Amino acid sequence: MGSSLTYLLYPLLLLILAALVYQVLALVSLARLFSARPGPPLPEPPPGVTVLKPVKGLEPDSRACLESFLTQDYPAYEVLFGVADQGDAVLPLLDDLVRAHPQRPARVVLCTEVLGQNPKVSILRQLEPLARHDLLVVADGDVKVGEDFLQRVAAGLAEPGVGLVSCLYRAGPARTLGSALEALTISADFIPSVAVARQVEGIRFALGAALALPRQVLARLGGFAAIADHLADDYQLGWQVHRLGLRVDLLPYVVETVNPHMTLAAYFLHQLRWSRTYRVCRPGGYLAFGVTHGLVFALVLWLASGLAGWALELTGAVLALRAAVALASERLYLRGRLRPGAFLLLPVKDLLAFALWLLSFSGDTVTWRGRRFRLRRDGALMETQKEDSGRK
Repeated sequence: MGSSLTYLLYPLLLLILAALVYQVLALVSLARLFSARPGPPLPEPPPGVTVLKPVKGLEPDSRACLESFLTQDYPAYEVLFGVADQGDAVLPLLDDLVRAHPQRPARVVLCTEVLGQNPKVSILRQLEPLARHDLLVVADGDVKVGEDFLQRVAAGLAEPGVGLVSCLYRAGPARTLGSALEALTISADFIPSVAVARQVEGIRFALGAALALPRQVLARLGGFAAIADHLADDYQLGWQVHRLGLRVDLLPYVVETVNPHMTLAAYFLHQLRWSRTYRVCRPGGYLAFGVTHGLVFALVLWLASGLAGWALELTGAVLALRAAVALASERLYLRGRLRPGAFLLLPVKDLLAFALWLLSFSGDTVTWRGRRFRLRRDGALMETQKEDSGRK
């Protein structure tokens, strides 16, 4: 073995070992995430809840997603739908749903003021003063929940010391290659990383698909205005609640999000935006996340070894463990929503993920909803120019 190969071999083996250790930790963390953890009981009487629901545009399953919040098995709650554009195509659907459920206090609010760089938070800032109840639930417009969702949220917030709760989410059915990669990324990367974070350091961030917190906790943070210019508003909200000395908890509950018709290019840009945001929010953790790209390191080792059989076997072992993590996540928490063939995309997804990890260090600009922003060191957004691009 040549000296140059020796110098390359040992660092690569160390990186592969680190990646394997991470995957084993992910398997253990996934198994322990909600194991032997029954949901807490609902307090009596149940507290009143206001659901704040920013909505933009029509998604493939908008009716089912929006209506799921109007059919909750919960005695005292209201729903406030917030829309920023009075010409939004979703408005007729919202009006129809409100009329179809007269028993449920719900209304549509036009939130036309622009309060900060984050459009979702701008809507929340205008909805929150209208809320009648002190327990606030924030849910994206493309989220679908079960009838017991508010029961679980209220019970979780009733635990002593808890200041915020949020939920894991799974993607809906994939209709395109980009959508399939998006769902696989959630299964193979996102949920395992959340499980590892909870196992190693506890949850110090929120997941924005669906979260809840008491109004008095939000007031201590300075209201939604405190996160008005942040792209990762969910992360910032959870982190600031954690800094108050309150617990940020992950409910043993999984919601579903619409998986849009996403091209491969749209998937790549979406993941690049997420990667750069993650790098700014958690620079140390994101840098360390680079060692988890074991498949890339194994492939480089195989090529550098002259396609040696032992290196190919090592590459196969790395890929098998990656697949085991993705499958565990899928079976335990995502309820088999991914088609079996989607797992064949795992090597492609991992190679793209490594490219995205590298590219995330090459700049601090992101494109979001047709607008181009620069990410400041504190994670806040500064608009640089407008572009004629789609929402994602």
